[in-house]
Amino acid sequence: MITITKQASNHLSSVSKGLNNVEFSVEGGGCSGMNYDLKFTHREANDEDQIIYFNNGTMKLLVPFSSYVYLMNTEIDYSEDLLNGGFKFGNPQANRTCGCGTS
Repeated sequence: MITITKQASNHLSSVSKGLNNVEFSVEGGGCSGMNYDLKFTHREANDEDQIIYFNNGTMKLLVPFSSYVYLMNTEIDYSEDLLNGGFKFGNPQANRTCGCGTS
C-alpha cells in the first residue's frame, strides 16, 4: 500500500487545476539509480494500475504496474519548509537515497 499524508493530499488538491488523476512512478536515473515521478495526468487507470483514492475520494493516485513493486509501502509527504520543502518520499525499500529528494 502507498500512503499519502494529509499535507501531501492538501497540496495536490490545491494545485490540481481540475485534474483529479495523479500518476506516481519510478524511472531509471538520478543519484540513487531511480527517480520518483509524481505528475498530474489526463489518462484514466488501466487494469494493471494500482489505484489509491485520496482527498476524501475525489482524487486518484495511479501507480503503473511496472513501478508498483518499487513503490510498495512508500509514504508521500509534503513540506513547506523553506530550505528542504516539497514532496518527500519515504520508501522503506530504498537501499540508498540522496539529498535531492527525488531519487
